Formats: sequence, C-alpha cells, structure tokens
Amino acid sequence: MPATSSGHRGRLAGPLAGLAVLLAVLALVLSYAGRAVLQSQPFADRAVATLKSPAVQADVADHLTDVVVRQGGGDLVTVRPLVRAVTGAIVGSAAFAALFRRAALELHASLVSGHGGAVLLTVADAGVLIQGALERLSPNAARRVGSDRLARLGSLDPGDPVLGVVRFARRVYAIAWALAAAAVLLALLAFWLSRDRRRTAQQLGIGLVFGGLTIAALYAFAGDLAARLAAPGRAGVVTAVWRAFGHGLLVQALLVAGAGAVLAAVAAAAEQTPSDRSPDGERLTSRARLGRSLLAIAAGVVVVLEPGPAVTIAASAGGLFLVYLGVRAVIDVAARSRVARRADGRRAGRIISRLAAPAIAVAAVAAAAAIIVTGGEDDAAAVTPETCNGYAALCNRPLNEVAFAATHNSMASVTIPTWLFGQQDGTIQQQLDYGIRGLLIDTYYGFPVKGGVRTDLSSLPKREVAVQQVGEPAVKAAERIRSRLGDQNLGPRQIYLCHGFCEIGSVPLSAALADLRTFLVANPGEAVIVINQDEGVAPADIERAFAQAGLLDLVYRGPLGPYPTLREMIDSGQRLVVMAENDAGDIPWYHLAYGNALQETPFRFRSATALTDPSQVADSCRPNRGPASAPLFLVNNWVDTSPFPRASLAAAVNARAALLRRTETCQRIRHRLPNLVAVDFYKQGDVLGVVRALNGISP
Repeated sequence: MPATSSGHRGRLAGPLAGLAVLLAVLALVLSYAGRAVLQSQPFADRAVATLKSPAVQADVADHLTDVVVRQGGGDLVTVRPLVRAVTGAIVGSAAFAALFRRAALELHASLVSGHGGAVLLTVADAGVLIQGALERLSPNAARRVGSDRLARLGSLDPGDPVLGVVRFARRVYAIAWALAAAAVLLALLAFWLSRDRRRTAQQLGIGLVFGGLTIAALYAFAGDLAARLAAPGRAGVVTAVWRAFGHGLLVQALLVAGAGAVLAAVAAAAEQTPSDRSPDGERLTSRARLGRSLLAIAAGVVVVLEPGPAVTIAASAGGLFLVYLGVRAVIDVAARSRVARRADGRRAGRIISRLAAPAIAVAAVAAAAAIIVTGGEDDAAAVTPETCNGYAALCNRPLNEVAFAATHNSMASVTIPTWLFGQQDGTIQQQLDYGIRGLLIDTYYGFPVKGGVRTDLSSLPKREVAVQQVGEPAVKAAERIRSRLGDQNLGPRQIYLCHGFCEIGSVPLSAALADLRTFLVANPGEAVIVINQDEGVAPADIERAFAQAGLLDLVYRGPLGPYPTLREMIDSGQRLVVMAENDAGDIPWYHLAYGNALQETPFRFRSATALTDPSQVADSCRPNRGPASAPLFLVNNWVDTSPFPRASLAAAVNARAALLRRTETCQRIRHRLPNLVAVDFYKQGDVLGVVRALNGISP
C-alpha cells in the first residue's frame, strides 16, 4: 500500500511541474502588463521612445501641421509646406521629446486616476518651438501663424474601453503576484512528490524554455498582425508603438527561457555518469519521436506562412539550445573531474564538484523567479537631456551645490532704447542664451500711456527712499517724464519690470516671462532661479502672470531643503525656482527669499577696490539679509554708481582673477558655495568662467 501510494504521488510530479510553469508564464505576462500600464515614469519613457521611429515622427509632424494650418485659417494653406518642414525638424528634437514626455505623464495620471473624461493635450510649448523656428526661416509666416493660435493639439477621450484596460491592469498586477507564489509552491510540491527530482528539474527547465519562447512567438506574430491590420500608412506607427511597449516583455521572456535552459542542462547532465552516458543522449521513445515530428511539421508550416517572425523565434531557440549544450558540457567536465578527484581521494575537490551542479541550478531558478516576480530589462531608457545646465557633471548635484551665473536688475538692458541708466549688455532673452541662469528682477504696477508707462505710485515707497535706491538724478528724470506723459488716457494697470520708476525704463512682465518660457521649452536640460524684488505687487497677481505665461508646470514646488539634484528637477519638469524679496503670500512655489531660503552679501559698494583689493575682500563677504541657515547663497558683485552704471567698473570687478578670488573667499568665510554670482554688464569680465571654476568644471 505505501509503495502504491508513493507511485501515485510520483505520477503527480509531472503535471504539477507543468502547471507551475504555466502559472509562472502567466505571472510574467500579467506582471509586465501591470508595470507597463500602471507605472507613470516607464509609461512616459516608452511613449517618448516611439519618437525615435521615423514613421512616428512623420505622423506627429503631420498632425501638428494640420493643427497649425487649421487654427490659422485659410490664409496659412500657402505656407503649409514650410510649416511641415519646421514641425518635422522639431519633432525629432530633445526639446520636443521633453514636451511629449510631460504630455504622456499627464495622460497617464488622468487614466490611472480612473476619473475618465476628456484629456486635453496642450501644445502651447510646441507652438513656442514652431514659432521660434518659423521666425528664423520665414518671419512673415511666423507672424501669420502666431504662437497664441497653437493652443491645443486636441482632446482625447479615452472612453470606457481604455479605462477598463487600466482597471484590468490593476487587478492583473495583483493576480500576477499570487500566480508567481502559486507557481513556486507547485514547483516545490512537484519536487517533494517526485521519485526522480533531477528529471522533475529537467521538466521545469524545459517548460520555462518553451514558455519563454511561446511569449516571444506571440510578441513577434501579434506585432506583425497588428501592423498588417493597421490603417493605410500607419503600419510603421503601430510597429513602433508595439516595440516600445512590448519589447521589454520579449527580453524578459528570453531571459526566463535562458534560465530554464541552464536548469534543464544541469539536470540532464547530472542524470548520468560520464561512463554510461551515450553520445547520442537518451533513447527516444516512439511517443517522443511522434511528438517531435509533429512539432517539426508545425514549425515548418509557420516558417512558410510567417517567415519573418518565425526566423526570429528560430534564432532565439537556436541560441537557447547552444546555451543548453554549453552548460551540459561544463557539467560533464566537472563530473569527469569529480571522478578523477575521487580516485585521488581529494575530499575538498569532491565536495566542490558535487556542489557545482546544484549551485548552478539554484542560481538559474532564482534568476527566473526574480524576473517573473519583479521584472527585469523591461523599462525603456529614460528620455532625458544628457547634461544639466550645460554639463553632465552637474546632474547629480543638489541645487544648493551648484553655482549659477546671475544678473542684477536683469531687465535693465542698454539695448532697450527707452531704458535710461541700463545695467546689462542684453535683454533677458539674450542673457539666457549667453549662459545666465539667475535673474534678479524688480516688479511694479504701472499704467500704459501713450509714449511710455506711468508708475502706480500707490505701491511705491516715499520719495526719499527712492532717492536712496536709485539716486536723485534718476528720481528727477522720472518726475520730468511723468509730468510729460500726463495722467490722461491711462490703460489698465499691469505689472512691469522697472527699477525705481517705470517712467525711466520698463518691460512688461508678461513679455519677460514669455521669453523665459521660450528658453525653458527649447532647453529642457536647464534650470533657472528668479528672485523678484516685488515693490507692492501682490503675490496673487504674480501667480496669475506665471499661469498666463504657461510657467506653472515648470516652477519648483518642493521643499527648500534638502534640495533635489538638477537631474531630478529636470526629470520632474520643475526646474524654475522663484522667490520674492518682500511678500510671497501663501503660494506654495513662491518662496520668501530672505525668510529661510536665501542669504547674501552686502550689495552697496561704492568703489571697485571694495571688491578687488585683497585686504578688503573679506569684509565684502559679511552677512547681509537672510539667516545663516539658509541653503542658498547670493554673492552681489557690482559697484553702485546710481543712477549711472559704469561698464568699466563692471569689467574690473567681473575680471576672472578678482571675481574668483572674491567668490572663493566668501565661500570659505560663509561656509556656503556661492549659488548665485550676480553682476552688472554680464559680458564684461568672465562671470561664466568663474562659475565653471566654482562648479569644478574644467575650461
């Protein structure tokens, strides 16, 4: 009776091993499907990976072109070929890839939330890229298009079927873990019941090989079928999407099949001794011969009907068979060595040789289990810029460990004809293109009037304070211009970038923010810091201006410390840090600069020697505003000769030797890296070179 019971139990080992393999294969497929759908970052990376396909690039470019022409009205039909050429070039760029990734993340968030409804894919940023390219190639066409017309790519309503797929993915991801656990338990039970555990191990290994190859075959044939069923001209797009989202499953399946081949080879090699193993292997039974013959016939039919995918699978199977033969050969050599060592009586050698085969088998099973349960090699490469603020070495550094070149009164450009007493060599747009990544701006309320802007004095300090800030000549000039402008026919109150008085120079905040957004969109690997000297401008109005400029998606919303790395900021899209000097309100991303975010040096230096004389440099580093615990450090480096800034003095204090000596001295005294090195006339001297040196970047 016990022997009969043992025989019945032994016969269950084979079916249990087969069921374990089936559940393991199902767990692999379902876990991959769950990860591909539910994890936002891999989903977005896979979506962007499709843009590497010329077919997808052409499809997206055609769609963008249709949007531009449709929104522009009939007058844009004549420039359609030019718009198509521009969009074709843009779609393949890193800047567009970053925009596309952000749209994919938004789409994924909407889908996974389960709320449904239409998803609006905005391409206002893509419009910026198109507009910029058109302005270089054809200014007339750019004016006719207008970036404000490119408001949306369109709306996508996923509908119940797509949302159902997402809900199903959630369930199957949990089921996958249960199936994986069940597969492991069944495999262990099969081993326990088996009368020949080596043979059971071989069955499990062969099962994993065939399971992995089956998944690979389904991937290849389903992709080929999907391409054939695609709409005319869309086969390339379907193929690219299929590969981007399914190739990881193919890789996983082949890895599992490889682990199975190793397990089968170890078990087969250990089944016989070298002396009694025939060269041809085990003798085939009639049933086995018939099964393999039928399998060969089926494989031949598949090769004839679908030669492309069949050749791919055949090559994979051939490679796995070579792995199988190689592992068997290694075990055979180890077995012969064990026989020789046994004859020599070398106990240690015998122990090692006996453990070799089980160790390889255990490693193969563990590898297969890890791939099935956790996934491996299934993520598309992240589509991110290779550099951060121009250098790969800066990517892994937190924000407070990176130095930025900055400008004081960034809006006060000598290139603006109506700006009196300019302090910079170029506009904010030109500064960003040059390499400036820190902007110190002043915001005021003003009223547009014919011939200029009239400052809203209700938000300004008293006259004597203004004299201290910008000097008596500047105040008198503002008063003369103000009286000439009059107070009639004032337009609606707006926010301007001014210094002291908008009458002596102004730039609409909306225009400056538009330039900033254009730069950030076109340069997805750059982070920028803005410090706003808000002169009575309400935080809510600042927030509204940033929203209207399309910058809210780019502002940094994290804590003031510890800061993320530049790479993390760029990957998240939050790479614009904004601070207020006076009133940040309760806006989460608008930080009070000198509250707990920023500390600085003095900023009123009356002579160049205060910044260049080695005996005076240490005093120029003493604390001014901001607590000593603030994580960011601003070094103010200009000579105050208000209201007449002097480029010659800027050349002296911005010279490489002088500026580097001062910043390094301040770093030593304040125990902080100068995160912002702010200067006047940024083209004078070598502020970019000094910042590179502070960052440890070789020239």
